[in-house]
Amino acid sequence: MKNYEFIIAGLPDIEPDFENPSLDFDIMLDQIRAHLDKNDLKKINWLLFGLNDDNLSSHFYFNVKKSKSRFLQQYFRFDLMLRNIQAAYVARRENLNPDNYLIGENEIIESLKKSKSPDFGIAADVEYATKLLQIFEMKDVLEREKALDSLKWEEAKRICTFNLLDLDVILSFILRAHILKRWKALDKKHGEELFRQYVHEMRNSYKKNKE
Repeated sequence: MKNYEFIIAGLPDIEPDFENPSLDFDIMLDQIRAHLDKNDLKKINWLLFGLNDDNLSSHFYFNVKKSKSRFLQQYFRFDLMLRNIQAAYVARRENLNPDNYLIGENEIIESLKKSKSPDFGIAADVEYATKLLQIFEMKDVLEREKALDSLKWEEAKRICTFNLLDLDVILSFILRAHILKRWKALDKKHGEELFRQYVHEMRNSYKKNKE
């Protein structure tokens, strides 16, 4: 028997308060898991796996597209697009060949590789592209990360706009709660390392993921 209504009724209201995140993610996750069956737990594990940057690869994105979860399919399609745009932006800024860092093959990927325009020629096709590129231009590292996480937060909510009592609502909540957990662990020193870490990871992991 599905317990979605019971679980959702017990979830707290959360807001993207990155300054003072108070939710205990691990306790909350254990409580949710206790009321779900094996198939639903697998979907939660897929989500958590994909929220760990070390696990992201072309193999992961290919397989998550086959998930029976609409939330997982749509969120990680968004996540891949965001990361591809970010990789193209960093490659342009660092004078790197973007071919080595992008995952997938479609017209947008080709534009990210070849276009010389400020918006990579994708603003008309990717509705959040302009906003995303504006975020990348922000000088303050922590503010930039907050803006990126706010974009992810809004996408997680948007996917479930018309959902009421199903697992996708729970997955959306877990993702947003995971964002708060991340900010609970961050401080100013860690924040200043984020961009340098991203450039380093991009140089190495994207090449590995494409092998």
